[in-house]
Amino acid sequence: MLLDIREITDASKLQNTFSHGSRYNDYETYVVFSREATLNITSALVTVFVLLMLFTANITVSVMILLCVGLVDLFLLALMFFWGITLNSVTMINFVVAIGLAVDYSAHIGHTYLTIDPPEYDKEGNELTNHEKRVFKARGAVGQMGPSVFHGALSTFLAIIVLSSSKSYVFMMFFRMWFGIIVFGVANGFILLPVLLSLFGPLNSVSHAEFSDLEKNKDS
Repeated sequence: MLLDIREITDASKLQNTFSHGSRYNDYETYVVFSREATLNITSALVTVFVLLMLFTANITVSVMILLCVGLVDLFLLALMFFWGITLNSVTMINFVVAIGLAVDYSAHIGHTYLTIDPPEYDKEGNELTNHEKRVFKARGAVGQMGPSVFHGALSTFLAIIVLSSSKSYVFMMFFRMWFGIIVFGVANGFILLPVLLSLFGPLNSVSHAEFSDLEKNKDS
């Protein structure tokens, strides 16, 4: 209706003519909804990727973390369809918030993966393959950082669980959306990301050679 009225106004011969009503501000939201939503989500993802590159200095891990974060929004769309929730200004806010919240569940594990040095040989003295080294690093990352990430997710869930019994639409949507963010964010950080790292994660075996050289120089 708003767009039709604007076309009629623009087609009239009266210059500087416009139509206005008390509900027009609400209608304006849906006129720019798709464009603004796409812009905000894209800007958030780009910002997250730049920060990941600064803190991890590894493009492979950064892309994997960004994938896990972006999939959270995709999973939220499926959850909204399952619950019969429509896209509006309230739910779209949570889509943007999801990017900043979900990155916490994956970034720490990805960064810890880079700090773990795999052994060259197993306990039986057999040389480890690259895949076995990646699996070692992925397991170590989940083992070291997993409890902290899980506790952070649990504390966030406890903070929003009080909204579950609310009758307000805004509070109900916040609880449902944040419930999905926490579940999908933790699942991607604890399941998807370790699998990706164990298959395609970078290996920092150079540090072992440098360490061996330092040991030899110390002994000599």
